[in-house]
Amino acid sequence: MLDHAQVRERLRQRPPMLLLDTVRRFTPPDSLIATKAITGGEDCYRDMAEGAGIDAFGYPSVLLLESFGQAVSLLWSLAELGPRDEIPLMVGIRDLVHTARAVPGDVLEHHVRLSHRSGQAGEFTGHTRTADGRTVLSVGSLLVVSRPTASLLSTAPTPHQDKDGR
Repeated sequence: MLDHAQVRERLRQRPPMLLLDTVRRFTPPDSLIATKAITGGEDCYRDMAEGAGIDAFGYPSVLLLESFGQAVSLLWSLAELGPRDEIPLMVGIRDLVHTARAVPGDVLEHHVRLSHRSGQAGEFTGHTRTADGRTVLSVGSLLVVSRPTASLLSTAPTPHQDKDGR
């Protein structure tokens, strides 16, 4: 349904934090399947010790959750759940379970479903499986709210920055 260039066009993340490759299925307005191929060349493996066995290459759980969150963001965008000038933000998560490890060579499929929407908030649920059917992540509830882009991307320096951003 969406190739990598189209995914990249819809998400604000850029490498190395762009953690989705394609959208395989979008069923308006409430479900989506997105993919992420894990490779041994990713930044999270850069400092891996020579000779480390495959057990050392478990994909970091925080990156797995970020990838799932990017799939939620794509569903938000494709289903037009909020205005285009707003950014969906994850504000809460419940019943998050990491059920198995993913390693280089695995292709992840994020199955995301909108379970409830009210105004600028949406609740999502889902799971992540490998192409061979192992479930690696289960998400009972992920809460998202949208906020105006302008209110989140201030150009004013932070208290620790000078006017040049240093």
